[in-house]
Amino acid sequence: MKTFCPVLVVPFYNHGPALKQTAPALFKQNLPVIVVNDGSTTEHTRIAKELCQKYHFEYIENAQNDGKGAAVKKGLSHAIQKGYSHVLQVDADGQHNLEDIASFLDLAQKNPTALIAGQPVYDTSVPKSRLYGRKITNFWVKIETGGKLKLDAMCGFRVYPLTSIVPLLRHIWFNRMGFDVEILVKSFLNKIKIIGKDTKIIYPKGGVSHFHAFKDNFEISCLHTCLCVYSIYKLLTKGKNNDR
Repeated sequence: MKTFCPVLVVPFYNHGPALKQTAPALFKQNLPVIVVNDGSTTEHTRIAKELCQKYHFEYIENAQNDGKGAAVKKGLSHAIQKGYSHVLQVDADGQHNLEDIASFLDLAQKNPTALIAGQPVYDTSVPKSRLYGRKITNFWVKIETGGKLKLDAMCGFRVYPLTSIVPLLRHIWFNRMGFDVEILVKSFLNKIKIIGKDTKIIYPKGGVSHFHAFKDNFEISCLHTCLCVYSIYKLLTKGKNNDR
């Protein structure tokens, strides 16, 4: 594996029109791209395959919709098998500021063992319900980390160091909206350095969200319960064993 060899991983689920807008900008980054199709419908799958062929992106897929977390996990595991050292996760829906890719990767190269976590800077497009939900989650993250991790835990725009993150994936339980929170908290509890970096987040007009108010909020509630138990376990077993 090369010392620093990054790849962009794009989880994709029925975001055909959005990916049409995002793909040209990703291509201009002059970086390898892996699109992970998480069981999209036939029409959106067709669009994704055509765009990957046009822009020379690598295309992989889950046979069924297993969740954003499952798609990212697949992308991370595939990337390390292909010899990449780091993955920068970019959502397909146009929320992430692609102009920040270079600065995020520069920070990752200077801190090769650290997870670089995007810290969202919102404009007026952010739905109030999502903003309040993030505040609640970030409150619980502080509790789960003994008040030490004070970063936003839901922004998926991140650079993952694969040699330390991929072994941790077997301990990740939640494959949908809870993934971003769980991987960040467990990275912290397993002594992976985390560096926050501001990035502008935009909610595009007419954008498609796959967040389900009841199902995903229920999952996140279960996640925080599990993380509280996990953090106690890590505290009690400190110095006795290591998950990695």
